[in-house]
Amino acid sequence: MAIKKRSKPSLEFSFASAADIVFLLLIYFLLTSTFVTQSSLDIELPTSASDKPSPDANFVSIKADGTFSWKTAGSSERILNERDELRPLVQSVLEDDNKDNDVITLRVDKRSVFDDPAFVIALVAEFQGKIVIMTEKN
Repeated sequence: MAIKKRSKPSLEFSFASAADIVFLLLIYFLLTSTFVTQSSLDIELPTSASDKPSPDANFVSIKADGTFSWKTAGSSERILNERDELRPLVQSVLEDDNKDNDVITLRVDKRSVFDDPAFVIALVAEFQGKIVIMTEKN
């Protein structure tokens, strides 16, 4: 008596596992390409002798509403009506003979418009000064 084989081998290929493999490879290459781009930048980071700003620093503060203030060592804080009033103050500090005083600390509210801090940074750079941006420790 002959036994007949009822099941025939399937000639179709299931692409379900191939789609999973392609998806995993796509995620892998997206992640590694992002890391490669960030780590391939040749950046020389600045160094500092201390981890604290100078106690005789000059401060520029910018509130969220765009209000500027100026404070130097030994004086009270001065509220400025317009940001253009800052130019002569920065110029007088950065063009004097005291080169140890050529650091301006910038305190910016995190909700302020980026145009205001960019103005101060450009102003300090115009007079070849140094700027320290104050942040809050996490």
